[in-house]
Amino acid sequence: MKQQLTLLLLLLIISCKQPAETVIEPTSIEIETASKSPLEDVLGEAKIFPNDYLGIYKGNLNITTMKGKEAIPMEFHLLETNDSTNYEYKIFYGAERSERAYNLKKTHNPNLYLVDENNGIVLETAYADKTLFSTYEVMGNLLNCTEVFHDDYMEFMITMSRVQDTSMTGNAESAIVKNYPLSVMQKAVLYKE
Repeated sequence: MKQQLTLLLLLLIISCKQPAETVIEPTSIEIETASKSPLEDVLGEAKIFPNDYLGIYKGNLNITTMKGKEAIPMEFHLLETNDSTNYEYKIFYGAERSERAYNLKKTHNPNLYLVDENNGIVLETAYADKTLFSTYEVMGNLLNCTEVFHDDYMEFMITMSRVQDTSMTGNAESAIVKNYPLSVMQKAVLYKE
């Protein structure tokens, strides 16, 4: 019985071994599709940021604070200019349409953009997986911003933590961790016109 089990185990191990690799030159069709993800094969070609997401997006911005919730109208404009490395990046808040006229600028790195507020402030923002990410500190507040782009809408979110509310935990053996409790969240789903 023991010999039969040993033989069975040996057969299983042999059958599970990887065959020797054979080098096969890919065809041109295989080369074209090799860089696509399985999702792109089903849904179509990959989008190129920012060109494939240009437009005007509208909806409501939901603001949550310790005092409660509030919703105000919001618009986001991402539009071409005459300069292929510079895009209009405008945000309008409230019924009075308070305008923030910024510019989104390409850099030498295809995944790094600059949001120029046109007042001396330039924010770095990283692009990955249809999303712009930025984190910055201003006037004692730590802000995290994400903008996720879809075919016909975008998701916009800014969270804010006051740096003065920071607490620390951990120790030298583990790690020292700083906590930044959330004080404000602004979130919107904006639909492309």
